[in-house]
Amino acid sequence: MFSALLEKSWWAKKATPLSSLLTPLATVYGAVIALRRALYSRGLLTRSHPGVPVLVVGNVVVGGAGKTPVVQAIVRCLQQAGYRPGIISRGYPVSPKAPRSVTSRSIATDVGDEPLLHFAMGVPVVVCADRMAAATALLEQHPDVNILVADDALQHYALMRDIEVEVISAERRYGNGKLLPAGPLREPRARASTCELRLMPSWVTPSGGHKEGNHHVVRRKLGDAYALIEPGRKTPLATFAQSRPAIVAGIANPRQFYDALLRAGVQGQLFAFSDHYNFRVSDFDAIGERSILMTEKDAAKCASFADRRMWVVPLSVHFAPETKRKLLLLVRNAAAIYAPPVIAAPADTPKSEDGPQIT
Repeated sequence: MFSALLEKSWWAKKATPLSSLLTPLATVYGAVIALRRALYSRGLLTRSHPGVPVLVVGNVVVGGAGKTPVVQAIVRCLQQAGYRPGIISRGYPVSPKAPRSVTSRSIATDVGDEPLLHFAMGVPVVVCADRMAAATALLEQHPDVNILVADDALQHYALMRDIEVEVISAERRYGNGKLLPAGPLREPRARASTCELRLMPSWVTPSGGHKEGNHHVVRRKLGDAYALIEPGRKTPLATFAQSRPAIVAGIANPRQFYDALLRAGVQGQLFAFSDHYNFRVSDFDAIGERSILMTEKDAAKCASFADRRMWVVPLSVHFAPETKRKLLLLVRNAAAIYAPPVIAAPADTPKSEDGPQIT
């Protein structure tokens, strides 16, 4: 009850009595995080770098901002440009203390739900609460990886990084602008301005083109639904337009998924669960024989007991050409730092048609 009231206060357009009451605690929290960051920047707390470019994706706001599809869009962009990316993650809510590689046999209770979606892209994924340990393990197992994407690691300062990507929801933005617990901010809003690339997933393209203020707007899109028991079987969302399906969502903002389906012409009944909810068979008993639409993140935890009612609706984000160019420029500049040096031959080295002569 209190958590729901607190969250409502965070996203209110005007200051609430509860947020005002909690402001002194937010001041203390702000001092603690400022001290922590200063200790890292001055070398009093250990920071490490894995030796290949590191791109971290995160936000300064708690809760979902659409980081998972953004990470996947970044990985696709890197792959298309010829890079060999790997992904490291905390693996929330599991957060193992020792590195765990995600495999085709992994389940959400072992590695978390989002890493399973990343692994489905065909890239190596390692989860660990210690992101540097995850990076080390991944590079040992996959020495061909030449860039690491760290999912939700903006505040994990023990891992040194080359590029920071902020993700912010177009709907919720920064809420009331206050730090925890008075507001939803993990760090002051000004922290976001230090990120090299700032992305805003949205369902609409802004009138000004691909940017809104300092943020690059990336378009969200829903794909055709596919059967959870038979992923190769797909159907357009229009199939469910007249059947009033059950809409199941265990994500940070379930209403957002409901609204997206409504815009696609599908009106159903929302069954909202907490973020990263660990679904059980009994959670679906009250739904009856209706079709069930769910996110890929939730489907990862329902695969073991899937039935014919369950349909998965994939969500992807798409970068404008200008956004891709900026991302790849940042990556290219970072990669140049770690590229092996090219040693030119001395000008007086004798050469022949058979190549350099070494004496």
